[in-house]
Amino acid sequence: MIHSLAVKNFGLFKEVNIDFSEGLNVITGESGAGKSMLIKALISILSGNIPKNLRNENGAISAYITISDEIKKELKDYLYIENNEIIINVNFNEKRSVFRVNGEIVPKNVLAKIGSYIMEVHTQDSQVLLRNPKYHNTIAFNIFKENFEDLIIEYNKKYLEYLNLKEKLNNIPSDPSEIYRKIDILNFQIEEIERISPKENEDEELKMEYKKLSNVEEIKNKLEKSLAILKDNDENVDVLIGEIIEDISHISDYGFEKELDFAVSIQDMINELYSNLESKLYDLDLDPERLNEVSNRLNDIMNLKRKYGPTLEDVFDNLDNFKSELNELNDLEKIINEINPLIEKKRNELFKLGEKIKQKGEKVLKELEIKIKNELNSLNMENAEIVFSFDKLKEPSKFGTYSIRILAKTNPQSNYLPLEKIASGGELSRIILAIEKSLGEIHLVETMLFDEIDSGVGQRLADVIGKKLKDFSNLKQLIVITHMPQVANYADKHYKIFKEEKDNEIYSVIKELNEEERLIEIKEMYGEIVFGEVE
Repeated sequence: MIHSLAVKNFGLFKEVNIDFSEGLNVITGESGAGKSMLIKALISILSGNIPKNLRNENGAISAYITISDEIKKELKDYLYIENNEIIINVNFNEKRSVFRVNGEIVPKNVLAKIGSYIMEVHTQDSQVLLRNPKYHNTIAFNIFKENFEDLIIEYNKKYLEYLNLKEKLNNIPSDPSEIYRKIDILNFQIEEIERISPKENEDEELKMEYKKLSNVEEIKNKLEKSLAILKDNDENVDVLIGEIIEDISHISDYGFEKELDFAVSIQDMINELYSNLESKLYDLDLDPERLNEVSNRLNDIMNLKRKYGPTLEDVFDNLDNFKSELNELNDLEKIINEINPLIEKKRNELFKLGEKIKQKGEKVLKELEIKIKNELNSLNMENAEIVFSFDKLKEPSKFGTYSIRILAKTNPQSNYLPLEKIASGGELSRIILAIEKSLGEIHLVETMLFDEIDSGVGQRLADVIGKKLKDFSNLKQLIVITHMPQVANYADKHYKIFKEEKDNEIYSVIKELNEEERLIEIKEMYGEIVFGEVE
C-alpha cells in the first residue's frame, strides 16, 4: 500500500503531505480545486510521465510504499527491495526529471514497471494492469493453481524439460561437422596442457632457479670466498670467535656468563651458516645439465601461459572449461540424432496437458464469470458481460497451451472486445471494479485509484457503489475521487481539496477532515435540498 505521499511545487500544489489509510480513502472538492492534479501527481511518481504544464522549479514528489512478497518476486529483476519497503522520489524542473527508487537513480521505463505493480489508476485513458493482455494469463494460471495444483505442477515440470531440450537444440551448430571440429580442438588443448602438467606457482619457482643457475660462477665465487672467511683461511672467523670464547671463559665468573653464552651461540651460528653455504655450493656441482632442463621446462610453461593464460591460474581454469565444454559436446554428439524426436514428444505431452487444463479451467472461469456478472448487475450494468476467451497457441508457453483473454461488452448487440479497447470513463471503472472485487487476492496490485466511477449515476446507484468500494477496501487499499456524498459516507479517511490565497497567489490545498468537518462536507455535497442550510 501507499502509506504517504509528499508533493512540492507541482501545479498549484505548493507543499502537500498525505498519510493514506490502508482502507478506503475518499477525496472530495469543488470542480477545479485540484482533484485531477492530485491524480496526475500519483500517476507521475508511478510512471515518470510528468506533465510539462505542471512542472515548477525545484519540484518533487515522493512516496513511502510497502509491497507483498508476491510483488517483490515480480520486481526482483528491476530493484533490490529490503523489508518489502519502497521509497520513490521524483525531482523535476521545467526541463528535466530525475527518478530515484530506494536511493538509486532509475530510468523512466523501470519506474513505470515498478509503478504498474503498485497502483492501478482507473481514470480517463488510464492504463491498468488488467488491461494488459499478458497479465490475463497470469491471473488465469494463478486461479488454476488454486483449484487443481497437481496438474499445474506437472505442466510446469514438463515445460521446464521442454525448454531445456530446446536450449540444447539451440546449442547444436547448424552444421554437425562443426561439433567434431570443436571436439578435436578441445582434445588437442586438453592433451597439450596435461602433457606438460604444470604445478601451482611452478613458473615463479622455475624463474628463480633459472636465474640462480644462469649465474652459477658468480655464486660459486661468492660462496667459496664466504666459506674461506668463515673457516677455510688460515685466519678465519671461526678461529677468531674461538679465541673470544676462550678469553671470556676466563672472566665468566666475574659477571660475564651471559656474554660467554652469547659468544658460544655466535660460534654455533657460524658453524650452521658454513654448513648451509657448503651444502649450496655442493648442490651447484651435482647436476650440470639442470640449467638446460629448467630452461626447457620454463619455455613449455611460458608457452602454455601465452596460449591459455596470461597467468598459470588462467591455464588451470581453461583446462577445467575445456573439459566441461568437451563433455557437453560429447553429450550433444550423442543426442544430435535424438533431440528433435525428444522435443516433439515433450511438445505433444504439453499439448495434452494443456487440453486437460483448458477443460478444467473453463469450468472454474465460468464460475468466476457468473460472480463478475452478479457484481455488474449490482452496479446497474445488467447488459454488461464478461468472458474468458481461450485461443490455442502454436507453441506451449509458461502459462499453458492457450492464450487467455478477458473480453467484455456493455450491451447485448455489441461484440466482445478486449478490455483495452473499451471506452474509458466511469463505465470501464465499474467493469474493472467488478472484476477486481471478484478476483480478490489473486489480483496482485494492492492499491487502486478510482476517478469517475460514480460518473453519471444516480444517488441510489452511488450508494451501491459506495458499499462495493467499502467492501473491496477490506482486500485492497482504495483512493477514490468522488463528487457523490453517498460514496464519501463510507470513507475511512476523508480528504478535501480546495484553493486558498496566500501572498496574492492561489494554491491548492489538501486537508484531512475530522468527523465534524467531514459531516459538514458531506452535507454540502448533498446540498440544501436534502439537509437544508448548514448553520
